Amino acid sequence: MNVTSRGVSERRGEAHAGTMVTRRKLGGPASCAVGLECNRCGASFDLQTAAVRCPNCAATLQVAYDLDAARRSFRSAPLADRPLTMRRYAELLPPARTLTVGEDTGFTPLIPARRLGRKLGLRRLFIKDDTVNRPSLSYKDRGVGIAVQHALDTGHERIACVSTGNVGHALAAFAAAAGLRAYVFYPRDLEVAKAHVCRALGATTLRVDGEYDELNAACRELAARRGLPFVNITLRPFYAEGAKTLTLEVVEQLGWRAPAHILVPVAGATLINKVRKALDDLRGTGLIDSEATRIHGAQAAGSAPVANAVKAGSSTILPTEPRTYARSIAIGAPGDGDEAIATITGSGGWAETADDDEIAAAVELLAATEGIFAEPAGGATVAVLRKLIDQGRIAPDDVTVAAITGNGLKTIDHTANRDHAALRCDVDALDRELAPTLGAVAGARGGRP
Repeated sequence: MNVTSRGVSERRGEAHAGTMVTRRKLGGPASCAVGLECNRCGASFDLQTAAVRCPNCAATLQVAYDLDAARRSFRSAPLADRPLTMRRYAELLPPARTLTVGEDTGFTPLIPARRLGRKLGLRRLFIKDDTVNRPSLSYKDRGVGIAVQHALDTGHERIACVSTGNVGHALAAFAAAAGLRAYVFYPRDLEVAKAHVCRALGATTLRVDGEYDELNAACRELAARRGLPFVNITLRPFYAEGAKTLTLEVVEQLGWRAPAHILVPVAGATLINKVRKALDDLRGTGLIDSEATRIHGAQAAGSAPVANAVKAGSSTILPTEPRTYARSIAIGAPGDGDEAIATITGSGGWAETADDDEIAAAVELLAATEGIFAEPAGGATVAVLRKLIDQGRIAPDDVTVAAITGNGLKTIDHTANRDHAALRCDVDALDRELAPTLGAVAGARGGRP
């Protein structure tokens, strides 16, 4: 099944700086979240705990659900009657008291990639196209929307993030709509367009002379000093749950069948780990059976701590210094990197890399075959997909989903400076330019068009 329609949200209320804006009370199914749990030792914590890592073993905390209650709720309130947004899976998301943001986020198209599939030798390839997500044209809208909603529900009027670009854009957009004061911290080499958009959306945007991993460490200290909530630091368990909705949608759009393979880009490793969490939650609610999905990761060769570890047979990442133009995935010490290794190897999947030239070529291949213009992270996904096929890890008839997570228009500065010489403005000059592909003009030059 291929579902590409999108729900139409209710009209937003007016937003005023410094005030929290009420949108609409939630009706229908409720969250079945029961608390936070450690994904390693299983320790349980209250949903409102301030910790993001387990005090016992330092592993990541994640939201836990009563899956039996979720199963009953899905049966009593059919999905067919719900809006086509990520909020349709309310039972498997953190609670929202009054829905203020994310009303029209998610349920992006799952596109049968026939032309790209023919190029690569796959007959059942699908693209999960988050280049058209709302409000900021990337998959980060999912996680940021959930985190901002939690911040609103717990009384915050200011919110921050550390970002390689897409998280900041999403936060600035959601904060503008909700009347929150946003602070976006980004490393020195962020794409110019992303920084400009954050400022245009009203966020205080701070460029810092350092790499992402250095900045992330400094912002952790700042969050503790100021009590300032960061969507991808202090609110990380909630932020991460939003990423899960990409896979929930994929499975529903495939007719409640899990794909044989799913391939996603890896930066901080939130998305790839939530692919596994989504599949586990769906099995626990009975929405899918126990069929296995191999989960694969794509990284840039210049920033590949997870892929390097998988190839070396290691269970622990070795941090690297990012050296790639694919800045949205240029994270050398991903916080959930060790968990990502376990996710990939535990599913029977693999991780691969692509260099910058391969990434750029794959961006153009995806655009030319499917009309989807992706940021470099999407190029990494397509380039790695080709390698996995060549290695025999994906068979021609396997149902395969590749996640394209960000829009290339946000990274246009990588291609905008290419030399595009202007032609002389007369018909003969234009005709000569087209002749190699159209042939000679019939009659005038004795050829055929």
